[in-house]
Amino acid sequence: MASLVERDLAVFWHPCSQMRDYGDFPPLEVVSAQGCRLTLQDGRQVLDAVSSWWCKSLGHGHPGVRRRIQQQLERFEHVIAANTTNEPLVTLCERLLRMANGEPDTNWGPDAPAGRAPAGHFGKVFLADNGSTAVEIALKMALQAHAQRGQPQRTRFAALDGGYHGETVGALSVSDLGLYSDPYRPLMFPVTKLGPLPLRSGPDDPRWLDAAPEWPAIEAALAPLADTLAAIIYEPVLQAAGGMRLYSPELLGRMRAWADAHGVYLIADEIAAGMGRLGAMLASHLAPHQGKQEAGVLPDFALLSKGLTGGYLPLSAVLTTDAIYDVFDADWSARRAFLHSNTYTGNALGVAAALGALDAYASENVLAHVSCEGAHLRAALAQAGRARQTLANVRGCGMVAAVDLRAADGRPLDPGRRTGYRVYREAVRRGALLRPLGDTLYLFPPLNTPASDLDQMMGVLTASVDAVVGTS
Repeated sequence: MASLVERDLAVFWHPCSQMRDYGDFPPLEVVSAQGCRLTLQDGRQVLDAVSSWWCKSLGHGHPGVRRRIQQQLERFEHVIAANTTNEPLVTLCERLLRMANGEPDTNWGPDAPAGRAPAGHFGKVFLADNGSTAVEIALKMALQAHAQRGQPQRTRFAALDGGYHGETVGALSVSDLGLYSDPYRPLMFPVTKLGPLPLRSGPDDPRWLDAAPEWPAIEAALAPLADTLAAIIYEPVLQAAGGMRLYSPELLGRMRAWADAHGVYLIADEIAAGMGRLGAMLASHLAPHQGKQEAGVLPDFALLSKGLTGGYLPLSAVLTTDAIYDVFDADWSARRAFLHSNTYTGNALGVAAALGALDAYASENVLAHVSCEGAHLRAALAQAGRARQTLANVRGCGMVAAVDLRAADGRPLDPGRRTGYRVYREAVRRGALLRPLGDTLYLFPPLNTPASDLDQMMGVLTASVDAVVGTS
């Protein structure tokens, strides 16, 4: 009888993979998962150091999220969201708005008051089922809103150099990673890319809150678009798929001021960076505003997914303002409605998972843990980098830490040698799932990972680097 791996390779096309690689590096047979550990068919345990593509923000098997889903299963699993409503759906939207508007966790946690807060930047929530779709929704909303407010010439979009926003056509168009988009150029629309970015190593970088040197070039690229731009889309502070690059949060304030001055919308793709990953519930909350870093700089659209449900079920949310919502508010005959539809909008099980995740973020001191252990993670990686000429450009923020593999003389490695991939294979053998981005190694563990497990992840990373490229 064929093995499970043989059966898998006969029928399943794995995502983001060169399938031929599985010939001598077969997929891992997972039989259970708990916390940051995957248990394999042969009894081995492997640390999930990348949160299963960045979504398992609370680890595997979080009991509170599971309990919420089980309770909802006893009621109903999914009902069309057009022309129906239910209490969990409304409660989730209320709590998300309070969280995104920067209210204290007592106002959006498990004991949050019912009803919409009387004031706040964000006022409405549109739900979908994945991050790429959330990007498409925001692009469509921005375009239609401008047309309906008498600015039909605003049809262009701008995005940051090195950004990534998903795999659908619009999301690929506003992204800047040819590895994923080059085969599909005939489908894509032109987008102005903005740079150079104020890349920084993290909160300890003395230039962390200063984007002044890089801003003039970005502003100059925006100037010709002032009358035709619909929106600027960006990943706030962390460009994840682009190589775990961090840039100064102060750039967000500069873009906000420019956008306000020229009637342009801002779209913050918080899908990877939000929900506590960088130490705040939104990465946008990290930006200084009028001298107060905690105030944040909020966009016109904030996009959430991944950690929104703790990685239990697919769900995404597009948060926007009352001012944008009002542009669509009219009689049917005016043809101003936003007619985007997703079959699983407001899926009851996804909503339940998101409520359970919000409960945990608010009541389990997740952000405090990220602040403490994230700093420990960055310090450990920095120490490893100082001891190895093969590791360079250590950076990190919140519960993210990254480093680049380099030759002993500091030059980039030949990508054809796939050094990062070889380190990945060695790390799996030693007990950690790293899955690097080219020759960029990173740790993106669940936000509640204990210090002992973080130390073990670091130990596997450094041992695997030493085994593949040496210590010099």
